[in-house]
Amino acid sequence: MRVLARFAIALYFAALSANARAQEEVAQPAPILTETATDALTLSQLVDEAMRNNRKVAIDVAQVEEARALYEFAAAQAYPQIQANVLFGGPTSEQKTTVLNDPTTVTPESLEGDFDFGDLGVTFRVNAEGALPLYTFGKISNAKEAAKNVIRAANQKVGITQAEVVMNVHRAFWAYQLTRGFVVSLNDGEKTLIKVLNKIEELLEAESSQVTENDRLRMLYALATLRVKRSEAQRANDLTRDAMKLLVNRDMNARLSIAEADLDVLPPTIPELQDSIASAQLSRPELRALRALVQAHQKFADFRRAQLYPDFFIGGVLRYAYTSNATDQTSPFVVDDANYFDAALGFGLRWELDVFTKIAVLHQAEAQANTRQSEESAVSQAIDLEVRKLHGDLVNGNERISMLERANRAARGWLTAATLGYDIGTGDAGELIESFLAWAQSEGELQKVRYDMQITHADLARAAGKLIGERPQE
Repeated sequence: MRVLARFAIALYFAALSANARAQEEVAQPAPILTETATDALTLSQLVDEAMRNNRKVAIDVAQVEEARALYEFAAAQAYPQIQANVLFGGPTSEQKTTVLNDPTTVTPESLEGDFDFGDLGVTFRVNAEGALPLYTFGKISNAKEAAKNVIRAANQKVGITQAEVVMNVHRAFWAYQLTRGFVVSLNDGEKTLIKVLNKIEELLEAESSQVTENDRLRMLYALATLRVKRSEAQRANDLTRDAMKLLVNRDMNARLSIAEADLDVLPPTIPELQDSIASAQLSRPELRALRALVQAHQKFADFRRAQLYPDFFIGGVLRYAYTSNATDQTSPFVVDDANYFDAALGFGLRWELDVFTKIAVLHQAEAQANTRQSEESAVSQAIDLEVRKLHGDLVNGNERISMLERANRAARGWLTAATLGYDIGTGDAGELIESFLAWAQSEGELQKVRYDMQITHADLARAAGKLIGERPQE
């Protein structure tokens, strides 16, 4: 009977290990309150809810808006740039002449050097300058293209996070099904142990030599151990549900009902390897994000190169002043700083000649672009290997499932025969225990491989860039 206890322990820890792996991969930020679920949610419904409500996805979506603001800043450089200073204040001392445009007729109160300020007044002044870029040798256009590619990369970052969240939902969902199946198996095992225990007690009362008191005590120990492990397996199942609440951003005190699904209902076919590799190279958000970043760095390097050249622009100035206690001199040969109006429009050139600094930052930008290209090449190779590994895991998993199903059928037949023989008194407890152990081990391993296959199918779809919808380019 000790083998039954070992089986119960092994079965439980297999469930706990699978659930622990799922828990490590589905940790998310704290949830917010949402309405309580009323119906059992399927896998697709849980995925949809996670895509709508997951906090990490929301953060990445907000970062897309940050990238759009960067583009708006770059585009704004093509608009007129105006600077204006406005001043209104006082008091101002008297600045008058008795004869217009004749500085020799200045009033005594307007003379400087004493404390007689005469008629006090106020002044209002405006100084404005503006420039409209005409030709910048590609500075503005390259800055806008760099910003556009940053937006593309930010969109793909949302896709990366969404794929991670969807994968975690798959892991949590199938871990829930696996641990639920272990609880069911332990319940079935308890029924079998109780049945055997009752039979042993009947034989002991009949003073049969087929069993001993040690057999009864071992069975009681195995039964108690199984019940403890079933309780812990149920707790592992509950923890998996709590992890799902985090993923879909449900309140931990809210009820979340997860629909039951069969682990043995697998996709009918495995995608073709070359199709998956081609899809990964085209659609994988990590690669698309890196490619967008490569283009962004290349455009930024072009922007740095264009800074070596001047900017041509149309410029204008406006100057206006009014002082209430000053005579407005109208002659252009009389300097009048109290009342004036000047406006001008012209063609200009602006050129910053810190050439060596600009060459240095250009080399830095080109090096960054080359680094991103190398990263993109390395990630492309890693993704190719990942797809090949996952595809091989699926092929190997199908073969394992086929062999395990045959072994499970044989173990079940052996257990049925041993149970029948024990019931009619022709079998012995040792054979019953061995057959029960063989069936339980094969059942647990089969379910575990089916769980792995469910996750691997989803993981291959993620690796091929097909787990979520295609992200927009801009």
